[in-house]
Amino acid sequence: MIRELKQGEALPWDLLLNADPDRAIVTTYLSASRVFVSENGEQAILGVLVLMPLPEAHHYEIMNVSVDPAHFRQGIGRALMTHVLADIQVRDRQAVIWIKTGDIGVEPIGLYESVGFEIVDVVKDYFVDHYAEPIYENGQLLRHQVIMRLRK
Repeated sequence: MIRELKQGEALPWDLLLNADPDRAIVTTYLSASRVFVSENGEQAILGVLVLMPLPEAHHYEIMNVSVDPAHFRQGIGRALMTHVLADIQVRDRQAVIWIKTGDIGVEPIGLYESVGFEIVDVVKDYFVDHYAEPIYENGQLLRHQVIMRLRK
């Protein structure tokens, strides 16, 4: 089941920090965002997606997508993405939706492309310049940010 968290509900910090390890950065966008979760029958949160409206009219960014590692490859990330994309496109027919990710994660990029995103830019050394601590994925230093936009 996918649902939007209500104001004041506990946030799944373990999942949020899985996708973005800098709590201060995550905190900066949460208050202006909608948070969606995927739950199992026992209301255990298996995945989270954070959607934030951007200052430019009709523009939105998926700020955070994370699935509990014990539940990888079960379609939870795809279900969250499709649910949220359908929801925002119903609410705003002119929506332009963005997502940014690291360049090392082949699986996330593949997921985003499979639901309709395309790469439009790469920001060199983004993660080196904007994070206090180095981030490693698959044993490699994460350096570059991939910017993707949902195809119309």
